Amino acid sequence: MRVISDLTYKIVAFSVIEDFKMDESVDWAIEMLRLGYETPSLLIVAGLTKPVIRIEGEEYLKAALKELNIKQQTGDNAIVCYSYYCMQKIAVLDNIRMNLQDLFSLNIYNDYPRSIYDFYLLYWAWDDFDYGSDWQHYWESATKENIQDIIVEKAKEWLKIHEVETRQLFL
Repeated sequence: MRVISDLTYKIVAFSVIEDFKMDESVDWAIEMLRLGYETPSLLIVAGLTKPVIRIEGEEYLKAALKELNIKQQTGDNAIVCYSYYCMQKIAVLDNIRMNLQDLFSLNIYNDYPRSIYDFYLLYWAWDDFDYGSDWQHYWESATKENIQDIIVEKAKEWLKIHEVETRQLFL
């Protein structure tokens, strides 16, 4: 299997990300160039000046994906790809709260997909604790002391279940 930037899992799913920031496509293109990929559109994306206006960068991004033979994902596949990206970050303790927020937003924007709904509930549980509550009703076993550990463990479980499925999208 070819080596790709981890950010690819998010980039191919941009259609299901409500607040997708096209600036990330520039970061992705630069990472892909560093990995040895080079296509005309990838070079253009890497050279775009931030902040990139979505309408300005989207066609170049789509062209770069096509030139790299990486399929832009839609629907459930896009949700799984973006979730995979977030879960990988959570599993290695990288901006857990921010990535949980992204999964929360992904739930809302995409009609609460069953495969990631637990993270919607975990977001609300953590939110209750952040606002001073000692108790929450979203996740039975969660406490202030263990909410982060539960989220990390659930992300690792999710990755085990969805890793093969997700990686096959890039073969």
